[in-house]
Amino acid sequence: GQPVKIGHRFRPAYEFDYVALDLLGVYPVDSGVYTCQARNSLGEAVTSCSVRIVAKKDLIMETQYPAGLEKLQFLEDISRYRKTEFVDEIVNIKPRFVTRPKNIDRAQEGGHAHFECKLEPVTDPNLKVEWYKNGHPITIGHRFRPIHDFGYVALDIIDLIAEDSGTYMCRAVNLVGVDEVAVQLSCRGTQQILTTTQNEMGLEQIQYLEEKSKHHRADHGDDMPSQAPTFTTSLKHIEIKEGQRAHFECRLIPVSDATLRVEWYHNDAPVKSGSRFTETNNFGFVALDIMGCLAEDSGTYTCRAVNALGEAVTSATCIVHTRKSIYSESQHEHALSSLRYLEDMSRYQRETEVDEVITQAPVFTLPVKDVKVAENQAVHFEARLVPVGDPKMRVEWLRNGVPI
Repeated sequence: GQPVKIGHRFRPAYEFDYVALDLLGVYPVDSGVYTCQARNSLGEAVTSCSVRIVAKKDLIMETQYPAGLEKLQFLEDISRYRKTEFVDEIVNIKPRFVTRPKNIDRAQEGGHAHFECKLEPVTDPNLKVEWYKNGHPITIGHRFRPIHDFGYVALDIIDLIAEDSGTYMCRAVNLVGVDEVAVQLSCRGTQQILTTTQNEMGLEQIQYLEEKSKHHRADHGDDMPSQAPTFTTSLKHIEIKEGQRAHFECRLIPVSDATLRVEWYHNDAPVKSGSRFTETNNFGFVALDIMGCLAEDSGTYTCRAVNALGEAVTSATCIVHTRKSIYSESQHEHALSSLRYLEDMSRYQRETEVDEVITQAPVFTLPVKDVKVAENQAVHFEARLVPVGDPKMRVEWLRNGVPI
């Protein structure tokens, strides 16, 4: 008696006289009586049907693989896995070292030390073995590796250092008593700095090379110049355009004077150091290069050579012609004439037209005719008038005396 909810699973259909209801993916709760009711202003009609949905089992109790079930039952048989309980045997024997470890003397640093001994009883679960160094417990780590396995007791120490030297004691304890055994370890440290040669042949060769008698260098004082500087060739005057390279060069003697100093001046001021100025002094060849000359580079350039015996000077003038900031002359003569032709305003003079004066009043030469048409048909009115070329004439249409 409840209305069916419309949704994804419930899909009703009604088209002309065809009425249907589809249920998708039914569940046991969908079982029941379904009624279709049709109603209008004159009455109603009803039809019903019953739907029973058989539910699937939630748990499948029957085996899907009989042979596999038998194997599972065999594996799950608890009687096959009974545990045998063992009771720890209580040992009432005091621990005793059967053998003792041997002392190690003169162990090399970086080497390996091994102590071992045998202990009784072997099967005592309460037996505990401990190692001590100079009365302090040994810290178990990478270098210290103790072993206790069925009466076999050992201690390995790897990568020995001098601080590992001392007295090592192995102590065995159980519920009955205690036993101890001691051993000595002596590790000789190596030198921190190696003073002996590691290559006899190489040492002899080094000593041979270091002998002063075979490789004695004579001490020489500062060489004194032999003569005062002299320019064999002088600087030349140059005249260039702005942006070009300026080059000054001359020849100078003495060539091999280590104390000779060469200086360049521009208008009696030292030449600026920078990327544009390059100075050269190579075995008597002296030069100055100025890249990308500017107007302010014009002036007198002087080269001055000085040593302990005197000095020499040579000068030259540099003239840099600047470029014009604004070009008033034509750079293309043929293009200039074409531009002047295009810019000739006389070729573009407009003709002034005078409006014609009309001296005639408007007259309809063909009047409008009466028209009689049916409803919804088109109506066309036309007329002719003069004068024809009057720009000031205005034409208006009126309907029953009212402008359209």
